[in-house]
Amino acid sequence: MSFRRKLQTLLILLVGVSCGLLVFLSLRKANRLAFELIQEKVLTLVVGTAPRIDGDKVAQLVDPSQDGSPLYEEVAATLREVLAANGTGALPVRFLYLMRPLPGGGWEYVVDGEADPGHKSRLGDRVEFTHSNEEPQFGIARVDAQYAKDSFGTWLSAFAPVKNAAGETVAMLGADIAAQRIETLLRRLLIGDLAAMLLALALAAALAAWLSAKVTRPLTALQEFVRGIGRGDLSSRLQLHRKDEFGELADAINQMAEGLEERESLKGALVHYVRSQAADSKLGAAADESEEIPRRVTVLVAELCGFGQLSSRLGGERVFALLNEYFSTMIDIVLRHQGSLEKSSDESVIAVFGAAREDPHQERLAIQAALAMQNALDRLLKEWQVETNLPIFLEIGIHTGTARVRRGGGGDSLDFESVRGVIDLASRVRETGRRLKNRLTVTEATAESVNHTFPFTAVADADTAIDFPIYRVEMPRPVA
Repeated sequence: MSFRRKLQTLLILLVGVSCGLLVFLSLRKANRLAFELIQEKVLTLVVGTAPRIDGDKVAQLVDPSQDGSPLYEEVAATLREVLAANGTGALPVRFLYLMRPLPGGGWEYVVDGEADPGHKSRLGDRVEFTHSNEEPQFGIARVDAQYAKDSFGTWLSAFAPVKNAAGETVAMLGADIAAQRIETLLRRLLIGDLAAMLLALALAAALAAWLSAKVTRPLTALQEFVRGIGRGDLSSRLQLHRKDEFGELADAINQMAEGLEERESLKGALVHYVRSQAADSKLGAAADESEEIPRRVTVLVAELCGFGQLSSRLGGERVFALLNEYFSTMIDIVLRHQGSLEKSSDESVIAVFGAAREDPHQERLAIQAALAMQNALDRLLKEWQVETNLPIFLEIGIHTGTARVRRGGGGDSLDFESVRGVIDLASRVRETGRRLKNRLTVTEATAESVNHTFPFTAVADADTAIDFPIYRVEMPRPVA
């Protein structure tokens, strides 16, 4: 998943979680507030209605046959009046009734204010409670702490004592308030909140797409610019004028591109160096060159390690000057040891010894040149006096093999395509030396003719594909 897509997803998730949490908290608060309002209304209703009921008359209703009697209807009239006044609105009171406890346990209805005979409870009917905690405490006003649900709906009940003239509690006034309408209102509120949440998520998605595009635009520009550098386009520069981390990164990449361009220019300039005597012979070769003979040559491959860290420390101009001095010094050492230069695809120096003519001393000259190059690098580092996090050093591999030479009227000319195989082996020897922490590694073909001149130590690497012996040169580096 791209960084832009991750940023969009993160922003949408952030908005979604925030909206969900807000909806949850608001609905929870709304539920709690609605419940408290219902509790307050039903409790206020029974506490205010109970004193209006004549407790002495209620105490006289003791036999079921009195249901519908004038005394019963007189008490019921008061309940129906209160019920009619509070039976509408957002919080309607559905039932209002009187009940009292039985001697053997349980409760019975005394008077019911319900006018519908189908829903009316008669005098002496038993009161059924779903849970024991729904039963009131005789003589104490209270309201339920939670909703009660039955086949008729969701209810909240409150009770208040009805007293006679002597102040004794003779019955409990109960009121049941219907909470279905509140649940409906809360459900509508939930639907509205969810719709608002979906709208917020849609707006958040649009805002996240715009914001992520704005944030990742400089990152995309940096990515395309670096890809251009990878394709070899070192002349362009990134125009990103920002005063943030992206701007600092763009400046650093521009400096890197400038340094790479200068290095590439320097490597291109190396092509103009003449390949010593071999180049002179090739330039003077006759057009009728036809005869090819094999010739033994020695190839030296030297790679400068750890130099790249200076680009960010010194700047492109200073690094270019140091590289120019380095290559000039190394090339001069190669030419003084009768070697010729071969073009390199990176910052390494590739030299060929014995290319112009048969040279029985080419192995010795190659090793001497390698030791002189290492000694010269030590001298240059002391003169430069630059601080580095990692050491700067030369890794050198040397191999002796066979290449083809064209003989003509103008002299011998080395076929540099045929010497590529020797160069590749020398490069592999250098890479093997890196794994073994060697600075100068040679093959058996190079060491066998100079084993009395330089002390060698045989080395082995289990990971290498080289199937012939290689050696490390142990001799101290001489001054060139």
